[in-house]
Amino acid sequence: MVKKYNWKATTQYNSTTTLSYGVIPSSSSDWQEGSVGTSGSGTWQYWYRDANVASGGQYTDANSSRVVVTVTQTWNTSIDQRNYLTVTVNTTIDSIVRDDLRGTNQNTPGRNITIYEEQGGASVISTTDNQVAVAHTIYQGPLTLQPEVFVLPPGENATRTTLFLHNQTVGYPSYDDIWVGVQFRNPLPADYRPGATLLSSEQYGPVSDGVWMCHNRRNKAAHVLSDVDNMTWHECRTAGYPNGQGNPPLLLRADNDSSWYNMAEIGSY
Repeated sequence: MVKKYNWKATTQYNSTTTLSYGVIPSSSSDWQEGSVGTSGSGTWQYWYRDANVASGGQYTDANSSRVVVTVTQTWNTSIDQRNYLTVTVNTTIDSIVRDDLRGTNQNTPGRNITIYEEQGGASVISTTDNQVAVAHTIYQGPLTLQPEVFVLPPGENATRTTLFLHNQTVGYPSYDDIWVGVQFRNPLPADYRPGATLLSSEQYGPVSDGVWMCHNRRNKAAHVLSDVDNMTWHECRTAGYPNGQGNPPLLLRADNDSSWYNMAEIGSY
């Protein structure tokens, strides 16, 4: 069975803001499902609104301009025997522009716009934009980054966004921290294939004789044949040993009130 992961194109703030932000096309901003082992790609415009003039103590879209970061990304995914998802992403930053001027949005102060490979990582673009009230190109690419590889663990609903943008007001402490790019999520459970196989010297040579090898090794398997659905083989995966229950295959443990418990991951790798 092909395993699935989730992805979406996102513009995400760490805190709330009175100014709008989003992704074009917006249809990609909801979680999408991808199949592990197949590639994905797309070009998206990640945007946020920027303002110098407040109205009634708040910055609003009616008095702002828009910053648009256009990014093209392709990626590949793989999964290991423990359901850890590895994602390899190739990113090209195509351009950064300011457009869609609204109201009286004065130029001073300007903005220092810095894009990083990830939060806390190396900066890849750093530019000062002093024309907050003028439609113009802030940065013209393309700039292709080094491939980014990261691993998302299973069972924790872990997510990872690919780019981090810092929008700093020149000469003032005000700033925006914004995550942009394709975001990934690993929805797979933290499970495993239980049990082990006793290798024989007849099959694998004298070095392997009498060695119990784990079913959860890469490219190995543990299946049961079911006569309920036309003698179909089903993969055995479980979790939570030694106290987990209710996720077969199960083992009767006389040391614990003769109850059935999820089997353990055992054997050598």
